[in-house]
Amino acid sequence: MAAITLTDVTKIYRGEIAAVRNITLDVPDGAFCVLVGPTGCGKSTLLRLIAGAEELTSGLIEIGDAARQSWSGGRADVAELIDASALDPSRNVYDSLTRGLRSRGLPKKEIEERALRAADTLALGSLLARKVGRASSGERSLLALGRAFAHQPRALLFDEPFAGLDPARRITMRRELRRLQRTSRTTTLYATHDHEDGLALADLLVVLDEGRVLQAGRPAEIYAAPVTAAVASLVGHSAMNLLPVRANQTGLSLEDGTHLGGASVMTTAVFATLGVRPEHLFAVTPGWEGPAPAATLPMMVDEVEHAGAVVIVHGSVGPHRVVARLAAAPQVPADGRLRLGALREHLHMFDAQSGARL
Repeated sequence: MAAITLTDVTKIYRGEIAAVRNITLDVPDGAFCVLVGPTGCGKSTLLRLIAGAEELTSGLIEIGDAARQSWSGGRADVAELIDASALDPSRNVYDSLTRGLRSRGLPKKEIEERALRAADTLALGSLLARKVGRASSGERSLLALGRAFAHQPRALLFDEPFAGLDPARRITMRRELRRLQRTSRTTTLYATHDHEDGLALADLLVVLDEGRVLQAGRPAEIYAAPVTAAVASLVGHSAMNLLPVRANQTGLSLEDGTHLGGASVMTTAVFATLGVRPEHLFAVTPGWEGPAPAATLPMMVDEVEHAGAVVIVHGSVGPHRVVARLAAAPQVPADGRLRLGALREHLHMFDAQSGARL
């Protein structure tokens, strides 16, 4: 196990394409760090730099007591999870588990102990003689996970490891990975575009875009107080609703004059961006006896989607698309207009120009 420290890490490819820009980051020993961001944000490049598969343009990477600008040929003490589809189907599960260990020249007894421990932990013990090609997709995913942990590396790197799995299997594998990581306390970096992975797995969540760190911290802190509108749109179970507003003595309004209530006390700016998460909206129906909303959004409903325990309502507030995740199906009037409310503690204000939190 080892802490990982990045100092002003930059990677520029031929043609002056900056994939990673001056990233400084501290990942504590034993932490589970999730890098989240859209395609092209630099998260995969960052993992390759840490693994030693790419050369730094500038900056410094420290893993434990090793501080270097590059590791030619990669690092033996860092393990990456390979895609389950890349496993050799002609080998049996035991051979696949031990292949990487044998290439490192470890003693035969140690190889066997590590492989059997990984197989036992992941309930693969009964499959050791089975050909990988005859294993199910879920079993192959577990095998790939077992190979990584059997290395007992100082750091584990995962790049979209479960992207090809169906939702149910993805949740199962996510749970298995977190359990293994907590048991081994191996410092882990996990890159994904799926913000739900970040919220579910991370001790440290790092939000990236265009090669830069937008915000780093505990998932709950970033969810509750995103530092920019961009972070707000990237982290959460659903993208935050963002509405450009004008504030005056009567409250907030959209550019078309749609009135949103009296929440202007939240900002001294004349123009701002109001943010509210879909799960923090509620339907304000006739005879409403709940808490008074700090802002109200008059929605023209397009679609009501039943999704198990929640109901997802899609529509427009003025010219802007809005989504609400409600606990129960609302009674939508015949004219399709539904009044949504939000409490003050669930409202976010961002600068209209820079997007910075106000």
